[in-house]
Amino acid sequence: MPLERTLVRNLSARQVTGLLIVGTTSGMAIPLVLWLIRDPAWFVTDLLGVNQAASSIPWAWVLAAVIVVAYVAYTFWAVPFVKEHATSFTGLKLLAIPLALVTGTLEELLFRKFLMDWLDGLGAAGVLQVLAAAVAFGVAHSLWVLFSRDARIIVPVVTATTALGAALGATYLLADRNVLPVIAAHIAINLVIEPWLLLSSINGRWDTSTHEPVSDIRVK
Repeated sequence: MPLERTLVRNLSARQVTGLLIVGTTSGMAIPLVLWLIRDPAWFVTDLLGVNQAASSIPWAWVLAAVIVVAYVAYTFWAVPFVKEHATSFTGLKLLAIPLALVTGTLEELLFRKFLMDWLDGLGAAGVLQVLAAAVAFGVAHSLWVLFSRDARIIVPVVTATTALGAALGATYLLADRNVLPVIAAHIAINLVIEPWLLLSSINGRWDTSTHEPVSDIRVK
């Protein structure tokens, strides 16, 4: 264990972030690939919602776009580190592209389509479906805060991601339970803010950037 901790400390924050991205992308891609292999037509049209109905829900697409702009703007305000690096295109950013695609797709299927539809089948009201999925979404997204070991940001992170989950849940209902608009919104958000949000958690730099090259910052 001491040797493992020493090896981790010797890695730069950028390297740790890269490893986490690769591991997360690989793990979360597994169910998506299995579903696709099992029944490609069902996966695309029924599960992802790429069908004719997707073109008949314009207000859901409008709301999804508003959510993207609002959440990205909030993240830029709350975590200046993300804003400062948002236009940087590096190898780490390249790794974050498949991460955005995989996490945006799987998380919306889990929290919106599967969880909300399951609650709907139990007879839960739409508001309860949205709230339950939003809380689960917020708690799940608070886990990456543990990397920073900064307890002060746990409540803001849970609050922000819960609000995002509620907005996405409302959009899902507005879309008549077609999950495609919320998948697109989630992917768009992740494409902008990652990998910088994860990196800010690893290096503990939320408020400002650093004069050190990002690749040289060591894990604390």
